[in-house]
Amino acid sequence: MTEVATSAAPRPRLGWAAAMAVALLFAAMIFAFHIRDIGRPMLLDFTNFWATGRLALGGGAAAAYDPAALAAAQAAAVGPTSAVMPYPYPPALMLVTAPFALLDYHLAFALWVVAGFALFMWAGTRLAPAPLVAAQPAVLINGMIGQTGFLTGAILLAGARLLGRRPFRAGLLLGLLVLKPQLALMLPVAVIAARAWPAIGGALASASALLLAGLIVFGPDSTRAFVAMAGEFGGIVGGDRLSWNELASPFGLLRDLEIAPGPAMVVQLGCAAFAAVLCWKSWREGWAQRVPLLCTASLVASPYLQSYDTLPMLAAIAWFRPHAPVKALALYLLCLAPVASQSDLVALPNSLPAAALLALALLWRERRQEARGQMTPTRLPAASNMPRISPT
Repeated sequence: MTEVATSAAPRPRLGWAAAMAVALLFAAMIFAFHIRDIGRPMLLDFTNFWATGRLALGGGAAAAYDPAALAAAQAAAVGPTSAVMPYPYPPALMLVTAPFALLDYHLAFALWVVAGFALFMWAGTRLAPAPLVAAQPAVLINGMIGQTGFLTGAILLAGARLLGRRPFRAGLLLGLLVLKPQLALMLPVAVIAARAWPAIGGALASASALLLAGLIVFGPDSTRAFVAMAGEFGGIVGGDRLSWNELASPFGLLRDLEIAPGPAMVVQLGCAAFAAVLCWKSWREGWAQRVPLLCTASLVASPYLQSYDTLPMLAAIAWFRPHAPVKALALYLLCLAPVASQSDLVALPNSLPAAALLALALLWRERRQEARGQMTPTRLPAASNMPRISPT
């Protein structure tokens, strides 16, 4: 049966108003959170970025990977604390964060959130109306804790859109994900499937330039310290020292449900393989659904994925919004549930892995229906300006 948009005019207006209301609610919650944080500073993710930026500006970038030095730098922002937040990022990220460390901590925090949000809005509004972009659940998480989700989400969304039309330029963007390589695992699948060879050159150029700049500016000691920290952090991820409910991967969900690590990893690998097959077919055959498939598959590939990294789910939600709003709403609600859980409003499993897997299944089903002539082929959203790739 053909599934097409049959909504009357008031229904899109209602959806726009609902998204705007959620976006304004998120903005108010983020503002209130930061006002409270000024009086009672907390150890948050941005604290880490500001502290390591201070260390880098002082010529001690390698100290960012030393727990004692890092704890002292974090205390300079939020006061003495018994905890220390590790810094499992390459020195190149300090090229982005160090300029913010030139400012007062709270002013830097506010500017970091505003700049990141603006970047995500720039990328997201190519796919969906601004209220829906601003109402994405992970916006609230990133706005409160100051993580890199806005930056990486914008890179993945913008790069995926450009891949079929401007592959070299897309590669230049996507190569920046070297800062968080767990989000880039599906990119080689799409690039090779689409034979978008210029993207490889672009990605190698930007990734190499970024890493080399970090090496030159911060010295080889910081790179050696990072490599040592990466090995130690891998043990943290593989052990039981994480809050599994915060992970947005199938592996994290199963560990949260007290499934043993071995079976949980087998399921994770199976889900990643399913995502890779769909990503390959969609880019090889030029499916209209290839961009949301790539963005969503990228969120299934890695066992280590945090909830704040899931802003690229916007691509799938925006895809279904015009012609299958019920599906879009279902995906959105699955993305929203972890926000309520992490806010201690209600205890729920992290449903973000379910959202990503459901989106993959729905996109695949839609393509199969189109191939069988059971529904009108879906057009790419006008706002996305994504060209079709001729099947090869």
